[in-house]
Amino acid sequence: MKKTKLIAILSAFLVMAIPLGYLFGQSQEDAKFQKILETYLDEYWKFNPTAATLAGYYKYNNNLEDPSESNIDKRDAFLKKINGDMIKLDRSKLSPENQQSLNILFDYIDLEFVKLENLLPWDYNPLYYNDIIINSVYGLLSKDFAPIDVRVKSATERVKLIPGLIKRAKENLKTPAQAYTETAIAQMPHIIDFYKNEVPTLIASASDPVKHLFQTEVNKLIPVLEDYQRYLQNDLLPKSTGNFRLGPEVHRRLIQRLSGTVISQEELISRATTDVKNIRREMLLVCIPLHKMMYPEIDIEQMQGDQDVVMNRVIKNVFDKIKGLHPTRDELVNSIAASAEKVKTFGLQTKVFPVPEENLTIKKMPAYFALLTPTRLIGPGAYDTQGNYTIEIAGIPTDWPDEKANSLLEEYNYFYLDVMAAQKVFPGIFVPLLSTRKSSSLISKVFPNQALLLGWPVYLQENLITAGYGDFDLRLRLAQLKLMLKTAMDFIIDLNMHQGGMTKDQVIKYLTIQGFQTEAEAERKWDYLVLNPGMGALPYVGLQEILDLEKDVQRTKGDNFNRTDFLTKLISNGAIPPAQLRSRVLN
Repeated sequence: MKKTKLIAILSAFLVMAIPLGYLFGQSQEDAKFQKILETYLDEYWKFNPTAATLAGYYKYNNNLEDPSESNIDKRDAFLKKINGDMIKLDRSKLSPENQQSLNILFDYIDLEFVKLENLLPWDYNPLYYNDIIINSVYGLLSKDFAPIDVRVKSATERVKLIPGLIKRAKENLKTPAQAYTETAIAQMPHIIDFYKNEVPTLIASASDPVKHLFQTEVNKLIPVLEDYQRYLQNDLLPKSTGNFRLGPEVHRRLIQRLSGTVISQEELISRATTDVKNIRREMLLVCIPLHKMMYPEIDIEQMQGDQDVVMNRVIKNVFDKIKGLHPTRDELVNSIAASAEKVKTFGLQTKVFPVPEENLTIKKMPAYFALLTPTRLIGPGAYDTQGNYTIEIAGIPTDWPDEKANSLLEEYNYFYLDVMAAQKVFPGIFVPLLSTRKSSSLISKVFPNQALLLGWPVYLQENLITAGYGDFDLRLRLAQLKLMLKTAMDFIIDLNMHQGGMTKDQVIKYLTIQGFQTEAEAERKWDYLVLNPGMGALPYVGLQEILDLEKDVQRTKGDNFNRTDFLTKLISNGAIPPAQLRSRVLN
C-alpha cells in the first residue's frame, strides 16, 4: 500500500448499513447486493469495534481495534474483493432503492481506500489512538443500551487490551504532523483524569464484584497511560515533522465522496469568491446607519483610502462598539443554550422551520473532546431504537489567559450568539439529523450526507432574519452576514490549506481583516481545519446544492413558491445525497 504521510478521516464518515424493507420477492441481484452489504458491514464493525459500539452494533463490544500491518493488509484485500463483487452486479436488475444504495456504498468504500492508501492514521496520527483509548470505554459506559454489569464487563475486556494498543502505537507511529502530536499530548491529562475520576461515577451502580474487577484493570492502565503521555512528549514530538496537508487529489476526492455534489470544484471556488465580495458589500450597507448612530462625528463619505480600506474600517468600527456586549467565560455555554432556546421558541411561533418533539440537552463538552471541535452532537446510534440527544459545547480552556479568552468572547457577543446558536446548536444539524434517523432506510440513518447536514442550518439563517427573528435588529443581521461570510471563507481556506500552501499567518490575516474575526477565533479555526480536513468546505458545498435546488423549485412553482414549505419538504427527506434529494423535492 502507498503510505503517504497524511491524516485520518473521522471513522464516523466510514459507517455503512443494511437497507430495510427487503421483501421475500426480491430479485436474485437484490439478494446478492444484500449479502454484500451484510458482509461489508459486519467486517467493518469487526475492524472498527469502537465505532460499532457508538453506532449501536454491539456484537464486538469486547474487542478493540487491531492496527497491525497484517490486519490492515487483510482489510485492504477484503475491500478489493467487495469492490469487485459490486462491479459484477447487474445494476439494471437492482431495485431503485438498491441502485441508490450501491452508489453510496461505492463512495464510502472509496473513502476507506483513501484511508488505507493515503491517510494511514495508525502510522501518522496519534489522535487515532487517543480516540480509541477514550471512546472504547466511554461509549460503553455512557450509553444505556444494556444492564450496567453487562456494559462494565465489556469495558473491562477493552481496558485489558488498551496496553497492547499503546504498545502498537509506539511501534507504528512514524513522523506525524506536529499539530496532531501536540493535540494528542494536550488531550492526555484529560484522558487520564477520565479514568481516574470520571469512571468511578459511571460505574457506581454496578455490582461490587464487577466493579472491583473493572477498577483493578483501570488501576493497571493508568501508569501505562502516564508512560504513553511521556512517550508522546519526549519521543514522538521531536520526530513529528510530517505534513498535515492532504494534497489536491486526496482532498478533492474526500470532498466529492462526502458530499456527492454535482457542482464542480472550479464552479464552487468561483461562487465562494464572489460571495465573499457580495457579503462584505452587504455588511457595509447594514453598517452605514449603525455607524452614523455610533460615530456621529465621522462622515463616512470623507473617509480616506480606497473602497476596500473604507469598507473594512466602517464594518470594524461597528463591531468595536458591540464586541464588548458578551457573556463572561463562565457564562458562555449557558448563554449559547439560552440563545438556542430563543430560536426554538421563534420556530414554534412562526413555523419557519419544523421543531421536533424530541428534546435536545445542551451542556459543556468534556475537555478530552474539546480540543478537536467546538460543538459535538451525541445521539442514539444508527442501530439503536431509542436514546437521547445531547449537544456539547466547548467552553474556554481554563489555561487560556484572560486576554485570549476575552478575544474569543468578543467574537461571541450576544448578537452573534443568537445566529450562531441557530447554525451550530438548535436547530443546527440536530433537526436534519433527527429527520434523517426517522427515515425507513437504515442506510440513510448511518450514512447521512455530510454536506447537506451541515448546509441546511446555514440556509436557515437568512430565513430566520427575514422572518423577523430579533425584531429586524440590524446588529443581528450583521451577525448573520458575518456567519455567512465565514461559511464562504472556510471553504476557500479549507481548499487552500489542504490543496495548496496557505500558511497560518495568511489564514489569520485573511480571517481577521477580511472576515472581521477576532484573533482567538481565527486561531481556533486554523486548528480545527488542520485537524478536520474537509469540514470547512462541506457546509458551503451543501448550501450551494440547496440554493440550486431552491432555484429549480422556484422555476417549477412560479408564484406559488413558498420558502417555508420548501424548507420543510427539504428537511423531511433528511440528509440524503443531492441527486436523490433533488428527485424527491422536485416531484
